[in-house]
Amino acid sequence: MTLMNSSAAQQFDYRWSPVDQINKVKVPKNLWPWLITEDSLTAKLKSLGTLTVDVLEDTWGTPTARERKRLKLRPREAARIRTVLLKVDNEAVIYARSIIPARSLKGHWRQVKHLKDKPLGGYLFQHKGLSRSCIEVTQLPKRMFPNQPSALWARRSVFHQFGPGILVNEAFFDEINQLKTPFGLL
Repeated sequence: MTLMNSSAAQQFDYRWSPVDQINKVKVPKNLWPWLITEDSLTAKLKSLGTLTVDVLEDTWGTPTARERKRLKLRPREAARIRTVLLKVDNEAVIYARSIIPARSLKGHWRQVKHLKDKPLGGYLFQHKGLSRSCIEVTQLPKRMFPNQPSALWARRSVFHQFGPGILVNEAFFDEINQLKTPFGLL
């Protein structure tokens, strides 16, 4: 069970930098490919074991100031906030927080609000016409997940197809380092 400081975790309001501005030496070697991959994390995780999604929250809410700015949302604009734990063989490896503006729930994206315990990434990557912003990276403070031994690395990007897009934030737990790498030789 991954304990988290829910007030800190729900914020995700930290300074993000484009991946090419991150000092790669500061990031654990086996974590770097997870941070920078443009491929579906869902597909990578499924290749390593049984992937399950524990939905912590999936409701209408208020994005943080930085999330609103990243998606160019108006103040008080309606957005669905989905927070989940991605688990491989019942071990939590990723905490994800997605911001889904109401204006983005068009076309096949209208189904996003009905995903329940299905992975968002697996749904997004199966549709043509999807584009993605540059990946941004940050190191989250240790207080965000008190039972993790160190501060966590996280990434975010915006998936574009309808409206302002969907902002996906993903924090990587240390347990991900116990998995066999799906990236070949590092």
